Amino acid sequence: MTSGIEKNDATRFMFSGPVGILLFNLALPIYASTLFWVAYTLTDIYWISRIDPENPAIVGGVSLIIPIYMLAFALSNGLLIGVKSLVARAVGANNEELLSSVASAGLALASAAAAAFLLFGYIFSDEITRYLGATGDLFEYAHTFLLYILPATALLFTFNVLSGIAQGEGQMKYVMHAMGLGVGLNMLLDPLLIIWLDYGVLGAALATCLSQAISFMYLVWVFMRGNLRVPLHMNILTARAETIAKILDIGLPQGLAEILVALYLLAVNWIVVGIDPSAMTSFGLCARVDQVLLLSIAAISSAVLTAVAQNAGRGNLERIGKITNAAVVAGGILVLAQAILLVAISPWVYGMLSDVEVVVDYAVSQTKIVNIFYAFAVPTLVFHSVFLAIGHPWPAIKIQFTKMFAITLPIMIVLIHVFDLEMYGVWSDIVAGEISAAILGFIWYSVYRKRLEKGDLKIDLA
Repeated sequence: MTSGIEKNDATRFMFSGPVGILLFNLALPIYASTLFWVAYTLTDIYWISRIDPENPAIVGGVSLIIPIYMLAFALSNGLLIGVKSLVARAVGANNEELLSSVASAGLALASAAAAAFLLFGYIFSDEITRYLGATGDLFEYAHTFLLYILPATALLFTFNVLSGIAQGEGQMKYVMHAMGLGVGLNMLLDPLLIIWLDYGVLGAALATCLSQAISFMYLVWVFMRGNLRVPLHMNILTARAETIAKILDIGLPQGLAEILVALYLLAVNWIVVGIDPSAMTSFGLCARVDQVLLLSIAAISSAVLTAVAQNAGRGNLERIGKITNAAVVAGGILVLAQAILLVAISPWVYGMLSDVEVVVDYAVSQTKIVNIFYAFAVPTLVFHSVFLAIGHPWPAIKIQFTKMFAITLPIMIVLIHVFDLEMYGVWSDIVAGEISAAILGFIWYSVYRKRLEKGDLKIDLA
């Protein structure tokens, strides 16, 4: 029997037909959603900076608390991926019993995580703020922002459970609508609460909480209307332990991967700061501009996870191979084209973002050396999504760990402190890390694919 999910425009080619159209339909809403997220971060920091342009402690204090929010984001994203992979495989397998238990299980996990974050955050708010380095005026602004942003961290967990269900079904448009609604509301609330009502950093936190609450309520409304196949059972006391375990089988490794990436970036930032403060400024600017490339890769890998997981649920190995190959080729071409464009316009872009010549020189040099090689990140993250989709996440996490902590960081330290290559050592090592991860991912994916074809390895069919 043909399910409603197969009739949806975005998923009508899920199990047969043109793979390219399928990936495009799934990736585009996710790309738009991530752009909304970038718009939110830029809007927030702009209005916060307008509270008192002559007082750097305001932006500095808020920035100190961002790691707490990003920790919640990383862990909740692990939960999202766990729910998404499970739902997609259950959809492919037409496992209605499992689908009916996902929402309560996911929300039970989200509630526990949110409660832990709120409890720990409020009890140890002073200690957390000081540990992050806040003193004097910085402490005042950072502590205030922490107290009022904590509810938003709780909302992240619950929102991402519902988002994971929608994405697992292939209904990415509802996530895009929710993100767009929340960001649009935040853009309206920021100037109102921060500037006009003079709530300062408290206003920024309230705007974030309110906009995220509206996004969550929109997704609840989508479920209530019956637009999704998974029923919304919100009674967490009825959550099945077996379903919770299946979500954690994917969610915990992915959450660990998110935390490892955050630790890796902190380590790289520490290394770059030690080279030259201007280099750190340019490194930060490049990180923002390079989002154009990284968001494309994230959208493609997200589409792959849904498509591969649903076909994994059907046991359709041939279709999985076609989806993976198409994503690697199309994604690589897209990212390469974007990278070439960024290289061409980099002097103009960074000249607009900074008046400091050495900062612009660093940024342009990094763009010319590194950006082309981000094309190698496409297969790495596509293979990462495939492993998550078939219910075998650990190869993806091992590849990430090897790339960051066994290859990139040790070699970076040697290139800088032994060969005195400074930023050229950092850039060269980032390139080496991307290439090595792609090669390692391809080898591991090939091994797993052959094992699946021979029957030596089983897909968790949910």
